Amino acid sequence: MDHRHVWRRICAAIAIFALAPSAHAASAITLGITSATAFSIPHYIAEEKKYSADEGLSVDTIISGSANGVLQQLAAGSLNIGQAATDQTLRAIQRGAPIRIIAGAASNAPFRMLAAKGTKGWADLKGKAISVGGLTDVTLYFLRTMARRNGLGDHDYDLLYGGGSPNRLSQLLSGAVAGAILTNPHDFMALEQGFVDLGSVPDYLPHWAQNNIQVDTRWAAQHRAEILAFLRVHIRATRYFYDPANRADVIAILAKHTKSTPDVAAKTYDLYVRQQVIAPDAALFPDGLQENIDALVSIGEFASAPPVAGFVDDSFLAEVAKR
Repeated sequence: MDHRHVWRRICAAIAIFALAPSAHAASAITLGITSATAFSIPHYIAEEKKYSADEGLSVDTIISGSANGVLQQLAAGSLNIGQAATDQTLRAIQRGAPIRIIAGAASNAPFRMLAAKGTKGWADLKGKAISVGGLTDVTLYFLRTMARRNGLGDHDYDLLYGGGSPNRLSQLLSGAVAGAILTNPHDFMALEQGFVDLGSVPDYLPHWAQNNIQVDTRWAAQHRAEILAFLRVHIRATRYFYDPANRADVIAILAKHTKSTPDVAAKTYDLYVRQQVIAPDAALFPDGLQENIDALVSIGEFASAPPVAGFVDDSFLAEVAKR
């Protein structure tokens, strides 16, 4: 046989092999989160411990800047999986977005109202600007609930929309606002610098399911195996988080990814363990979802309370639990 012919066949075979997907290639998932807060600690743990690689996954995490940003990208097909605030998710699904909640992420709302140094109480915020995430952000609902119970009407203060908790902290530190609703670890950062604690959201809304994991249902229909693998990774990370033997390591991971001091990260960790903020085993909390729905009804966004089941696909968690 002509040597040139043999060589051409070898080159063709090499080219075909190079273009073919590897049997061991990682399945890619694009995950969206709101901002670098402690709510995402299971994802940070999974990244540091390479749990996704153990499941044959490659997870690309996108920080979208707001819950609304996560959900818009999820609905547009730019993300496969998201983690975002429950109330925003319910709104999106109710309006027809191809999204479903598949697992729990944060089982309560560890937000806090922080005010300028020297503030004596809520009355001092009258006529001042307060930072929340946005017009439809859950932090506005938190502020309204807390302020009303402390004697302030909805028109007694101005609003500044800051997006995620890191941005709201920046507004507070700069003096652009007299108060801000912050989550962890940014609330502890503000406390370290002398800002004033005016109360925590769980004291007002104790059963609120703050954060959940969602999927693009169109993508999910063709990628069930990847979703199951992702949930196994997430659950493994939550178990690592709650194991007391891992406290020091988890604090170091949290400090690294949220750019907080070890002391702030430790306070955040202890709060999250004490209040079980991170949903154990990614459990869904129907009562917490219902409280979100009831809130949307109370502010006139939902005419009546639709059933929780219409927003959730719990089949993924159920399948993972069987294995």
